[in-house]
Amino acid sequence: MMRISCLLGASTVSAALVGTTLIASSPAIAQTNAAAASCTALALETVVIRDRTSLTGTALAQLNKGETTSSPCRMYYGGSYTKCGITSTRWVKVTKHGVTGYVVGTCVKQPA
Repeated sequence: MMRISCLLGASTVSAALVGTTLIASSPAIAQTNAAAASCTALALETVVIRDRTSLTGTALAQLNKGETTSSPCRMYYGGSYTKCGITSTRWVKVTKHGVTGYVVGTCVKQPA
């Protein structure tokens, strides 16, 4: 099982990952190199596609409940939020009709 802990602030990402490559950039976004294949993300609730991993990111589009879209099978970490009954910093990168951005990860299902 993979244990992940992130400390966000001043572009610092501290993570303990087992068998995974960590890539960090500014603002503090880390992605795990889970797989190069493309996944399908299913919206469990209607979510806003944003330009960055933050609730203050610019809204680019909307993914409606029940819709599916392509996703790169990776997890991204950014701003904290509480959505779909869970507090998290996990975001999912999606592309819908040529628009690529990030949605809150707790309201989107990807294959395991």
